Amino acid sequence: MTDEAQDAAPRWARLLFRNRDYTGWWVGETISDFGSALSLVAFPLLVLVQTGSAAGAGTVEAAAGIGGLVTMLLGGALADRFSRRAILVASPLVQAAAVGSVATAVAAGHVSMVHLGVAGFVQGLADGVAGGAWFATLCRVVPEEQRPTAFAQMQGRRMAIRLAGPSAGGFLFGLARWVPFLGDAVSFLVGATGAFLIRRPLGPDPEERGTDESVLASIGAGMRYIAGSAYLRFLTVWAAVANACNAGLLLLVIVLIQHRHGSPLLVGAVGSLGAVGGLAGALLSRRIAERVPGRAMVIVISWISAAVVVGIAFVPTPWMIGALLAAMLFLAAPLNVVFSTYEAKMIPDALLGRVTSAINFGAASIRWLGAIAAGALASAFGATTATLCFAGVLAVVAIGTLRASGLYVLSRPIDELSPSAE
Repeated sequence: MTDEAQDAAPRWARLLFRNRDYTGWWVGETISDFGSALSLVAFPLLVLVQTGSAAGAGTVEAAAGIGGLVTMLLGGALADRFSRRAILVASPLVQAAAVGSVATAVAAGHVSMVHLGVAGFVQGLADGVAGGAWFATLCRVVPEEQRPTAFAQMQGRRMAIRLAGPSAGGFLFGLARWVPFLGDAVSFLVGATGAFLIRRPLGPDPEERGTDESVLASIGAGMRYIAGSAYLRFLTVWAAVANACNAGLLLLVIVLIQHRHGSPLLVGAVGSLGAVGGLAGALLSRRIAERVPGRAMVIVISWISAAVVVGIAFVPTPWMIGALLAAMLFLAAPLNVVFSTYEAKMIPDALLGRVTSAINFGAASIRWLGAIAAGALASAFGATTATLCFAGVLAVVAIGTLRASGLYVLSRPIDELSPSAE
């Protein structure tokens, strides 16, 4: 074997897709997430078919989100004191039972709003618990130098499912109303199997469990860690505002398209175009993140996002809205890769569950407010003015990035960082 071949062999062996633990888990998670996308469409369709109530459809959808918020912080504390493998196996089994009961009820013709709401709430509860173990598990399964690639793949998976999932869910619902729910139940079983088959220890290690402290104290330790880090404080606030704006903009895009005489089919097509942009961004995110300094990326993308939303308010055709939406999602992908990579480097394993759950909780905590504000502003002043208000909020965020001291961490090479680094 030549010297060149000898050098190439170890690099090939380190390729992420040759990591059996990661690949098996990733496949299971992908199937599970795709199944969830099926039922995400099927739940409101079922409510609308059964009752004709849009409010009822929204209530069922909200039940899952509320359930996730209820257990999100708890999930982080549990992941840092009990077996993460057990959490990642048990949680999807609970979800499979919940959505499987819906499939059974629909097939038997005994559908009730209470049952659907409870099933969605239970799914959310289990998802919140599992979320606490997810980030820490990835950091155990994927070597540090390969994490940016893994985070990019996760972004790509999310966008691909966003592109294909709603159409598949609607198609299967048309075949038989119980089919997408059964598909989701089976997908959860596959996800649990993928986690169960991971060979390496997922932690926490015995010395990291901290079982002498209460659950509340454990959650508090994660929050204190965030409070002590300027970067993590910025990330939590930034993510909360960004998620709220995204939720509002999704609603406003629909209203703007309708005002431009777009059909429901065109609304879906514009959403798919946005997902294509996000998928392209995910595919290129590792390269972009390697070439653009992190702090500069956050500042530039924050300003571009505000400008893109101004464009969405004024462009004359739905397809132009879709193109701008695609540009926005394209930019979001490398930004998320940078944030996740620095999180994984800066947070110690013993706190990963609690800290990442607290960040995610903060990010999701005011998402509902964005949709409510968008609806209220659009009703009072029109969709264009409402969209410009959201652009103004993003401009304020962009101004904040210029002054945020925590962002200077992103100017340092990641190899120089360690837990608690600032």
